[in-house]
Amino acid sequence: MELTSCPECGHPAEVLGRDVLESTDGPVEHARVRCVQRHFFFLPVEVLSRSRPEPRDRQPSDGARAGEAPRQAG
Repeated sequence: MELTSCPECGHPAEVLGRDVLESTDGPVEHARVRCVQRHFFFLPVEVLSRSRPEPRDRQPSDGARAGEAPRQAG
């Protein structure tokens, strides 16, 4: 199993397979990628080797911003 990061959200992703496609500049290796958030991609492997985004944190459900304590009712 080959793992990488999702190019969209940065979460862990599995490389499901690789193929080489012909182009006017010569062959280009591509990878099929699926992340834990169910994003699917078929993209050049050079995109996977670029800097990857950090996973986006979920937004607090009570309306508080990240790093702030939740508001107290009352």
